[in-house]
Amino acid sequence: MNLTPITEFKAHPRHAQGVAFSPGGDEIVTTGMDAVARVWSASDFGLLRTLEAHEKSVNAIAISPDGEIAVTASSDRAAVVWDYRRAEALQTLTGFRNTLAAAKFSPDGRRAAVSSYDGRIGIWERESGEFHVFRSHPRHVTSLSFSPDGERLAASGIGSLIKIWNPLDRELAAELEAPGKAAAGCLFLADGSLLCHAYEGEIRTLSAADFAPTASAKTPDGAPLNSVAQVGARPLIFCSVPGGAALLDAAELRTVARTDTGIKGMYGVCASPDGNQTAAVGADGKCRVWLVVSG
Repeated sequence: MNLTPITEFKAHPRHAQGVAFSPGGDEIVTTGMDAVARVWSASDFGLLRTLEAHEKSVNAIAISPDGEIAVTASSDRAAVVWDYRRAEALQTLTGFRNTLAAAKFSPDGRRAAVSSYDGRIGIWERESGEFHVFRSHPRHVTSLSFSPDGERLAASGIGSLIKIWNPLDRELAAELEAPGKAAAGCLFLADGSLLCHAYEGEIRTLSAADFAPTASAKTPDGAPLNSVAQVGARPLIFCSVPGGAALLDAAELRTVARTDTGIKGMYGVCASPDGNQTAAVGADGKCRVWLVVSG
């Protein structure tokens, strides 16, 4: 398995924070500390349009499965709901006291979740436009992930706890211990299992049925995974690490490919819907795109 470079391009003047492929795979969206999100062609990587409404760094973006709506999360303590195709701001979501770090859409596109450094999560209901904010962790909720059926929302924050919420009634369903002293992130995989990773470089998968551990590993150099994404429907995890990016086998959690960028601050990652490409952004403001090659 190899990560073959396709391109790298300057997406933002300084730190690029988040990246996402559009549901159709024809566009790549990057977010940065310059307070904007930019939409790029995934074929020639030319700039298509810009989403501008925030006052500070845009740290994450989520796009609805139908490609109509996007939600951005910012250091200005607000999230913005967008008409994605028109780059038109539709609604501003407030109620936080600190930086917003993560944004995710449910698989059915009916709701989106954002999280903040103040320990709160906000859930936006697409049909009604209602926005509910509730406390999840004491502080710093940095990672969110919806289960494939949309009935669970995993959140990790400062400390060792990963919490599983019911997004419909915002009731706590489970509390899980991270595979280390400090949880770094969580990701529901396509089979319903949950991938957890810690700042000490520990990685663990938990079963969909009862969250019992199914596999565990440690990154080869002990470096934490900064951001993770499943590679389409393939049993692969794409992740950013200090100085580069890597592919992991989702079942065994072993590294099957590694690429070095020379950039210590590698942040958001994503994979195309067909699983053939991956992208990552970093502290140099660049977006890098790789082809996932078997063999």
